[in-house]
Formats: sequence, C-alpha cells, structure tokens
Amino acid sequence: MTSLLLCLSLAAAATTQAAAQEQQTTADARRVRALLSLDAVPKPALDHLDPEQRQLLAADRTAAASALGAAATDEQAQHAANTFGDLCLQYLHHELHGAAAVCLAQLRLLAPNDFQWTYYELLLHDATGNLERARLAARAALELRPDDTATLIRAGDLHLDAGDLEAAAAAYARALAVRPESAAARFGLGRVAMDRGETGQAIATFEEVLASQPEGSVVHHHLGMALRAGGDTTRARAELARNRHVAIAIADPLRDRLQIYGLKTEARFDRAVRAARSGRNDEAIALYRELLAEDGSDPEVHFNLARSLIETRDQTGAEEHLRHAIEANPAHGAAHFNLALLLGRTGRTAEGAVHLERAAEIDPENLQWRMMRAQARADAGNASGARSELEEIVRLDPGAIEAHRLLAAMLLEAGEPARAADHLEALAALTPDDLRVHFNLGLTRFGTGQFATAREALETALERFPGDLAVRHLLARLLATSPDAAVRDGERAVELARSVVDEQPALDHLETLAMALAEAGRFDEAVSWQQRALDHERDTAGGNSPQRLDRLRLYQARQPLRAPGGGR
Repeated sequence: MTSLLLCLSLAAAATTQAAAQEQQTTADARRVRALLSLDAVPKPALDHLDPEQRQLLAADRTAAASALGAAATDEQAQHAANTFGDLCLQYLHHELHGAAAVCLAQLRLLAPNDFQWTYYELLLHDATGNLERARLAARAALELRPDDTATLIRAGDLHLDAGDLEAAAAAYARALAVRPESAAARFGLGRVAMDRGETGQAIATFEEVLASQPEGSVVHHHLGMALRAGGDTTRARAELARNRHVAIAIADPLRDRLQIYGLKTEARFDRAVRAARSGRNDEAIALYRELLAEDGSDPEVHFNLARSLIETRDQTGAEEHLRHAIEANPAHGAAHFNLALLLGRTGRTAEGAVHLERAAEIDPENLQWRMMRAQARADAGNASGARSELEEIVRLDPGAIEAHRLLAAMLLEAGEPARAADHLEALAALTPDDLRVHFNLGLTRFGTGQFATAREALETALERFPGDLAVRHLLARLLATSPDAAVRDGERAVELARSVVDEQPALDHLETLAMALAEAGRFDEAVSWQQRALDHERDTAGGNSPQRLDRLRLYQARQPLRAPGGGR
C-alpha cells in the first residue's frame, strides 16, 4: 500500500505533458499496466543455466519491463502483454517455478477467460507436486474448455493419484469420447480397471493401447502387472521385460508450445529473436539473412524474417518468406495465418481465406485463428459455415466474447431470435457493463415471448444504466403490454413512460405512455395520449396507420393492449 500511495503522489507532481499523455492511454493499456507487474515477479536464481541462457533471460526481462512502461495504445498493450507472457513461459520451461507462479497468476487476472494461462498453471502445480492446486487448476481449465482432451487426461491422472476412481474414469471416458484415437485416455481407463480389480478388462484395454501406440513401452509394465494379477506369470514376465520406460504420448499443443524455448539455441538465431522483440528489426533481419545464406530451408528462420519484414512494412519480402516457410513446412500454422493477414491487407481475400482455413485446421485449439476464420466465412457470404465455426468456438471456450457477439448477430439475421438470445444472455454475463448487449437481450426476449426473462434483463440494464432512454422505454412497454400478468406493472410503466416522453416526445414514446395508462386503468388519459400520437403521426407522415387507429379504438373501449412487439 505504501508504494502505491507513493506512486500516486509522484503522478500528481508530474508535468502537464505527462498527464496529457496518460489521459490518452487506452483503457486496455491502463489495465495491462495495472495488472502486470514485473516488480512483483521474483528474479529467479539462474546459476544452473548456461551463461548464454542467463543473458537471454535477463534481456527478455528488460524487454518486458520496457514494453510495459511504454504501453499507451491498444497495440502497445498487446505487445507488452505478449512480451510478459513470453517471459513467463520461459520461466516455466526452465523450471523457474517461483517466478512462473507469480506471473501466471497475473496473466490469469488480466485474461480470466484465456484458457492457456489456467492450463499452464495446471502444468506448474503438477510439476511442483502440489496436486491439490493442480486439481483445482484442472477444474478451472475444464470450466473454460469442457472437452479439452489434454486437460481431461491430466485431470484423470490427478483423480487417479488421489484414489477417486469414479472421477478418473469419467474424465478419461470423456476424453475418449472427444478423441476416440487417444491412447492416453484408453491407458487411463486401463489403470482405473486395474485399481478396481477388473483384471480382464485391464488386460484387454492395455492390449488395445499397445496396438495403437506400440512405442509407449510403459504400457508393457502395466500389462505385465495385470497378467500377473490374473495368474499368467509366464506372459507377465515377458511383458515386464519389454518396458523401456517410454510414456504414452498425449496430444498437448500448449505443452508442446513450451518446448519452443528449448529449441534454436544457436547464438545468432536467439540474438535475432531478441532483437525483433525489442523492436530492432533491422538488426534481426540482417541476422536472419545470414542464417538463410547458410541454410535456406529452415522454415522458422523464414517465418521470423517475414515477421520482421512486416514490422518494417516490406510486405513483398514478408510474403516471399512466408511462402518459403510454408513450402519448407506445409503444416506451419503461424505462417499460413500471417500470410492470410498479409493477403487480406493487399486485397487478395479469397487466397487469404484459403490460408486462414489451413491455419485453423493445423491448430484447431487456436481460437483466435478460428475466430478470424469464422469472420472470413461470414464476409464471404458463407453464413452457415461461419455459424458452425462460431458454435464450436463457444463450445470450446464459453467465455469467447466476440464469438458470442457475432453468433448472436448472425442468428438474429437468420431469423433465429431464440437461439440468438441464448448468446446474448452469455454476453450479458461476460460483459456486464455493455448497455447494448443488455438492451438487445431484453428486446429479443420480448420479441420471442419470453416476457419474464425480458423483464429481468431490462431491470438489470436499468439498474446499471438508469439514465438510458431506450431501456426505460422498452421496459415501460413491456410492463404495460405483456400477456403475462406477473410481468405487468401499469403504474410503474406510467412512471417510466412519462419520464421518456418528458425527455423526448417522439411518436413511439407517446404511444407507450398511452399503453401504460391503459394498463393502469386510466383509459381517458390513454385515449388523450394516443390522440396526441396520431396528431404527431399526421403532422410528420401525412396520415395515420391502421394499427395506431386500432389502438385508439381499443382504449376507447376501455381495454388495454397486449404485447404489440418490443420495438414497434
């Protein structure tokens, strides 16, 4: 607390120019600088690393500090967050667990719906033997991505270690349902069967695993133990002798991503990467070109050179090297993705969409790429393909705000308001301060006849945005005209509608006040205000609509109106 107060007092004494610059800092940049603090991340002891690695880690920490200090625009904030995240993952890769734990906690605060940081916390706690916290991290990760197979398998292992066989079996079975070819999930079910004393089932399962992944020799040990338990000691000895302690492979893209930090340790490549991260792209480009002069087939060098060329606005050179990277490694998802962006910027959207599709196929768990693929499909008129992609994204990540937003809009356009409302509901929970989302949710629920939930949404919106005229107007109309008696409230509708008319006596607002007065049983006043609405319509449109005339006759007959529609 003391240091915070000191910072505030220093800020108050800053120059007018600095204050003006801070005012221009975006909300995202302020949030990044508030939540990511290198001062809070302990400087780990690096004595066990070789001198080059120590130097590189120190340089990366300096680069992260510089990026955080300079973050003022959205782009700079994104760069600062990426640089900080990259440093954090390096700490995790090098087993500098104390520093990794602090920075991962900060990243989770910054991006609570970003699955990767929760998953990396799971890896961290698993590596440090804190199994209870690992189980909590696994649970949190599965709340974000219920069908992530790597998390399900790790959760199963943790449950198995804790002796919770039912939970372990459920996690492995779910993983297998998502990915039927997963030998790791099947192996887990075999171990559960063994612990349950179901020896025959365990033997059959381990044999299936070996048939699909014979290189995972550790399964021979478990099969041997199962055979021994079943009384076949001769075969058991043979299986036990085949164990070479090779684990079953798990498809785990995020863990594999960590291994990047253990590759390419050649001095020039590392210097080039660090130079690019620090914004010294000319130096990086020179180093990458030296490497390509010695070996022109390395896709990573081509890719990184292309990224630096993009930063220096050499789009032609960047495109050339991205194509070389893809030629050398057709499964280079990042190269496909960056080439798609480059092609889009130069107007070649059709070819760009092809590379975007390929990038998302290569790394289906990269939801940013999949989101852009959905947008590209929508822009190309492939509404069905865009919707199916968006539905998969929100299934994998229920906190994907932009996916919910675009999907809701597309469903409304396709004439599916009830389904759109479900995504607006999710958006309202994810973005509680977004007025438009709350209003659209209330309007959609109203329009689909879900009057109670429409009122709930609009009451929430009114509580958060008491001055918003559109929310007050729509809620007044709902309270006045809902067929559901439990939702109606004539007197409150009159109060809201009158405040709207006082602020803006528009045609629809005059009519809503008439509706509210009719619901409150004040039919003479309702007739008077409906007549004013008709006069307003004649003055502006030259005549009256049959619908509005019918409403006048309804009030003259001393009858209230019921649900004419949310916005009409």
